[in-house]
Amino acid sequence: MNQGTLIITFSLNEGEKAHFNFIYGLKKKEEKFFCAASETGQFWKDWLTTCLGERTALWADYHAMITRSLLVLKLLTFQPTGAISAAATTSLPECLGGERNWDYRFTWIRDASFTLKAMFSLGHLSEADSFIHWLHGIYQKYGFDVLQIMYSLEGEANLKEEVLTHLKGYKNSRPVRVGNSAYLQKQWDIYGEVMDSALRLSDYAGKIDEKLWPFFVNICQLACKNWFKADEGIWEVRNGPFHFVYSKVMCWVALDRGMTIARRYGLDAPLAQWQKVADDIKREVLEKGYSANANSFTQRYGSDELDASLLLLPLMKFLPVDDWRVQSTISEIRENLMKDGFLKRYKVQDGLKGEEESFLICNFWLIECLVLLGQVEEAKEIFNLTGKAANHLGLFSEEYNAQNGEMLGNFPQAFSHIGYINAAISILNAEKKKVKEKKNAPSLSMKMRKLIPTRVFLNHKQKGLTETSAEISTQLKILLNTLQGAFFNTEEGKVNYQEMKRSKSFQEYLELTKRLNNFNPFILKDDDQKKAFWINIYNILIIHGVIELEVQRSVMEIVNFFRRIGYFIGGLFFSPDDIEHGILRSNHKHPLLPWKQFSRNDQRNQLIISKFDPRIHFSLVCGASSCPPIEFYDEDKINRQLDISARSFLNRRGIILDSKKNILYLSKIFQWYSGDFGSNWPERLTYIADFTNNEKRSYIKNHLDDLKIQFLPYQWNLNETLK
Repeated sequence: MNQGTLIITFSLNEGEKAHFNFIYGLKKKEEKFFCAASETGQFWKDWLTTCLGERTALWADYHAMITRSLLVLKLLTFQPTGAISAAATTSLPECLGGERNWDYRFTWIRDASFTLKAMFSLGHLSEADSFIHWLHGIYQKYGFDVLQIMYSLEGEANLKEEVLTHLKGYKNSRPVRVGNSAYLQKQWDIYGEVMDSALRLSDYAGKIDEKLWPFFVNICQLACKNWFKADEGIWEVRNGPFHFVYSKVMCWVALDRGMTIARRYGLDAPLAQWQKVADDIKREVLEKGYSANANSFTQRYGSDELDASLLLLPLMKFLPVDDWRVQSTISEIRENLMKDGFLKRYKVQDGLKGEEESFLICNFWLIECLVLLGQVEEAKEIFNLTGKAANHLGLFSEEYNAQNGEMLGNFPQAFSHIGYINAAISILNAEKKKVKEKKNAPSLSMKMRKLIPTRVFLNHKQKGLTETSAEISTQLKILLNTLQGAFFNTEEGKVNYQEMKRSKSFQEYLELTKRLNNFNPFILKDDDQKKAFWINIYNILIIHGVIELEVQRSVMEIVNFFRRIGYFIGGLFFSPDDIEHGILRSNHKHPLLPWKQFSRNDQRNQLIISKFDPRIHFSLVCGASSCPPIEFYDEDKINRQLDISARSFLNRRGIILDSKKNILYLSKIFQWYSGDFGSNWPERLTYIADFTNNEKRSYIKNHLDDLKIQFLPYQWNLNETLK
């Protein structure tokens, strides 16, 4: 040890290795290391290979850099809380010798939300779920009305900025800072990033946690409350606040995503208010945010200055990419903010000394825009050039000087690696789309299989398998949910079941279905056990049938779909009709058939639930585009879950009230199964009303005898989200 420096000298012969452990604190000789190097290496390899989804097989030439970027994002994630750091360093300068030196060792809500998009696109869902729950914990701790733009990785709110005057900084670039005063700023765009992440999470998970919905509602309410106010914007200017266009647009995004989630899952929300505010925002941005003089959307109201953040307008679907204002904005940004093939964020004075260099994520945003425009080859050229800004380890800084190849800003920078992943995936998706357009039509044998009503056994009788518990239905439901999320295509708004069918993970699902043969369904004794088990089986059976028979739009493409497909469970065959009409409807007659599902001597009669529950109708809708937001049905929670299913179904256009005409429009389920909900219409309407909001409930119960009933067309389309 020499003046605080540890010096180790050693020699190695060819083929030999030396391993060092750097440990903080004291360690006794007999103590084992917490995690050996071999275990650490294996952990990271395993984590990378757990990536699910159709995109992983298409990384092609970008595999090494996508993998490296993904590892960077994972390494910047604080495992105990799920918070995601913006970078691993403080005060590496954006401008040598200047004051643009910041501490990035915190989690910005915006940066973390962008990180989730990259994680989602590569099939890593648990990190996204962890971050959303961490953010929810922050909301519960501090209250939604004081939501900050950033927090410490442990969730601390006070990030007081201090200058370490005894340090001269990288290449004499003072000051060196710890803490970051930006935590005091107002940046309204964070609402949009949070809600965009929430929608993506629902896309991939197939649900929204009921406990999180009040939090998301409050985020949207904050957007309503603050959108018209000035703020410091995405770039955290130190001479603001101003009316930044991007901030306004992201408030619109928050409301757009909030309305989409609410409509998709039938969740309570002030939709009329949100729609009005969203319309007001768009109207004002189009009026004040676009400059005919600049031929572009501008950084802020009353200015002709350009800003690369405006490239996100089409990516966030504020306007389509073929809108002339969007196209002119992209063109002007390229013309005026690009230097040596790299984009700057802006050129306007921001209250700080020194001139920054090119901002790498802006190049990646431009690449995504060019892909949307169909200019894929040009996008690839810029992508390959931008990739050269990485160092020999494949790591990006925040900024880059293209003239001398110098990396600037904190390092490694999450924002830059996020941009790389998202741009790479957009290019790969575009190239894959070209291949899809040339795909062959369904084979003749598949066409005949759809039309000829022979039985389709989705698992086969097996002997010698280990005895299975009732949890098998939960395991299958969770695995299938995960697969649906991994193969969800956000661009098309549907699950790619064909790709799923060819995946290794689906083969694991098929193996698991074989274990149903060794489950004895007669051990299910009480109704709650039976309802939870059989509802889970019904819903996975429908999706499995869709995959097996390559359904494109609707199960109605398949002759006798609900009677043909089935699983062997305990050696007995069960079709969807057997489960629905035989077991869950207590062997009531099928609405289209004159006989009961199970004959008198059918041993499956022993499986029938003793007391019919009309709410099961709202849980058996995964053959249409109206699955409730429930991961799996649990015997201990079944009553609350069925209530959620009922409210979700009715709020998703299961019921529409036109009080002016005194007409109640109902789903055809209430026509097909009218007797299940009551012996007459006043009884049925009373039952239905209890699952609606206060306004509808009051109106319906006050007009039981004079309401006119009409039935809505049933939406059989599956494999889609509600737009």
